[in-house]
Amino acid sequence: MTVTERTTIVGTLLGLITFVAYWAVIIVRALTDDAPFADVDWQGPMLAAILVGGALYGISYGLITWQARGTRRTDARDNEIRRYAEATGGGIAALGSLIALIMLTLDVDTFWVATTLFTLGYLGSLINSATTISAYQEGLPS
Repeated sequence: MTVTERTTIVGTLLGLITFVAYWAVIIVRALTDDAPFADVDWQGPMLAAILVGGALYGISYGLITWQARGTRRTDARDNEIRRYAEATGGGIAALGSLIALIMLTLDVDTFWVATTLFTLGYLGSLINSATTISAYQEGLPS
C-alpha cells in the first residue's frame, strides 16, 4: 500500500467521523432546544469539525510520511490516480460554491449557505477519496 493510498484512507475515515460528529451535535441541539436547524448554535461545531479534522489529518499525514521516510513516496501511477480523482470530486465542490453564491444573492440564512459549502465540500472530498481508493485497488478505467 502506497503512502498516498494510506493517507487517503485515513483522511476519508477522519472526514467521515468529523462530518458525522458535526451533524450529530446539530441534530441533538435542534431536538433538545426544539428549534429549527438554522436557529441552533452551529458555528462552533462547524469550526471545531473543520479545525479538529484538519489537525488530525495533518498529524496522521505527518506520521504516515515519517514512517515511510527513505522510500519512494509517489510515482507516475500515483500522479495519474490523483489527477483522475481530482477531476471526479472537484466538480461537486465547485457546484457547492456556485450554489452558495446563488443562495447569498437570494439572502438565504447563513446557516444554510455555510451548510451547503460544508456538505458539498465534504461530498466532493469523499468522491475524490473513493475514486482514489478504487483506482488503487482496481486500477484506472480505460
